[in-house]
Amino acid sequence: MSLAVCVLVYSLAVLTVGPPLLGRATRGGAAPRLGITAWATAMASVIVSWVLAAALLGGELLHAWGHVDTVLAGCFALLRTVTGGAQQGVVQAGLAGVIVAAAAGIAAVVVRVVLALRRSRRDTRRHGEAALLAAGTAPRGPQGALVVEAAHRSVYCLPGRPRTIVITRGALAALDEAQLAAVLAHERAHLTGRHHVLLAVTGALARILPGARLFTDGAAAIARLTEMAADDAAARRHGGDTVVGALLALTAPSRSATGMSAVLPAAALGAAGPGVADRVERLLFPPNPAQLRRARGVAAGALLLGPAATALVMLTVFPLCMTAFT
Repeated sequence: MSLAVCVLVYSLAVLTVGPPLLGRATRGGAAPRLGITAWATAMASVIVSWVLAAALLGGELLHAWGHVDTVLAGCFALLRTVTGGAQQGVVQAGLAGVIVAAAAGIAAVVVRVVLALRRSRRDTRRHGEAALLAAGTAPRGPQGALVVEAAHRSVYCLPGRPRTIVITRGALAALDEAQLAAVLAHERAHLTGRHHVLLAVTGALARILPGARLFTDGAAAIARLTEMAADDAAARRHGGDTVVGALLALTAPSRSATGMSAVLPAAALGAAGPGVADRVERLLFPPNPAQLRRARGVAAGALLLGPAATALVMLTVFPLCMTAFT
């Protein structure tokens, strides 16, 4: 029981201090890939801690069935005097109910995430088929991209088989050759990094757990950071000024915003995605080495804060939890 409680303490520490600390560390996008890792690791660790705690509690309850006082030993040693005699059956049934409810909640989260991924894949496939029909027999664009007749300026990628980059006719008219190459590099970075899977999972968790800032803020932050990471990949090959010019060309007002590309599936990742203004400012004024070191240090510290806080609690507030390791 004590080990399960300490695992839950860890999740509580990450849920409480994770969002403000990670938000402050990754707001400027100094190290976007590290920021993505920090947010994703924190979110995954909380889910894993919930699963582990439910498994530990369930295993201990089954092992000590009929002797619930042993399950409540350790961190809750003071409650042993309440769990004897006729009350033991009530406490045992209550514990079993809590464990079953927790397991059902975790299973519901997992099922809803899987269903969200399946819906995203289905919508992406349908949109890809519609794009192929819209393109018809028109010749392919640069690097095999699919060209769609639409005035709306949009370039985006669709994961799946085959992976597809879609360019509207309006975007082709707005971008010069160098800018178009930079935008295509941006989209290939999304596909190579499998950002669509990451965004689908974190977006589903944010919708399922809207009251937890770690998941809602994390989903928004990861969406912004994936765009910054793709910007960096394009800038390394084609220059930051070229990427800035492409972003400004794609986001400039156009005469018409109609066409199939005006509505994208959830899994489509477009170059003119979230936080264009911040991304342009970041490319024009890249972080200096001191800012990079500070961002990396804070992100690394955020990853270690949950385990450190749990160890502190175990050594002070819950010293009996250490008995689980002896």
